[in-house]
Amino acid sequence: MLELHQFRHSPYCLKVRMALAAKKLEYRTVEITPAIGQIDIFQKTGQRKLPVLFDKETTIHDSSSIIRHLEKIEIEPKLIPEDVKEASQAQILENWADTTLAKSIKIVFLEELTKNPKLISSLFANEISDSMKKLLFNLPTKITSQISGLINQKEKESLKSNLEYLSNLIDQENFLIGEKLSIADIAVASHLSLLKFPNSSGENLTGKGCSLYINDPSLQNIFNWRDLIEDQLEITNH
Repeated sequence: MLELHQFRHSPYCLKVRMALAAKKLEYRTVEITPAIGQIDIFQKTGQRKLPVLFDKETTIHDSSSIIRHLEKIEIEPKLIPEDVKEASQAQILENWADTTLAKSIKIVFLEELTKNPKLISSLFANEISDSMKKLLFNLPTKITSQISGLINQKEKESLKSNLEYLSNLIDQENFLIGEKLSIADIAVASHLSLLKFPNSSGENLTGKGCSLYINDPSLQNIFNWRDLIEDQLEITNH
């Protein structure tokens, strides 16, 4: 059976779970505690970053590489469109989501953590000790100010504009590329999780996230779209 080593709330790990669900592949997850647990993964694979997929004797890291491996294991449904033009568009959008969009969302999410440190406890739940939670909850003021310093108005405006473009796009079509679910939809949907956590995040996190975006009426369409995809794929805590 496929074995996915992950940090449950990582957008990249969610991206892989969505692909696995789309292809209806059986798998089991191994939860890795960030930092501490990644030492073991590094010893096993030489990789510190998650997710990592074990397929018998084969080890694959990086969410994009994992999905391309899944495309070989289970051909249908294709997550990379057959049409050459659509395939190129889907992969360009996937790369944009995994880099530019992911970076912007991560920055505003870190800012949210400085304003709402209780989110940290919800993120890690029972995965770390109470003493570690207390340490994280009481982030030093200096570190907090440094994180906040990463934020600038242009970055926020750019993210907001991109989210509105996406929202307008899905208002016209069910999918970002073509007429079927693709890696473009999965990549974008997974990264939205840090702005507003989906049902698959569990009761401690569902509906929480970055207040500035959760409460923005112009973005409800894109969050509803994300939730609909998850519901259709029957994404669970696994």
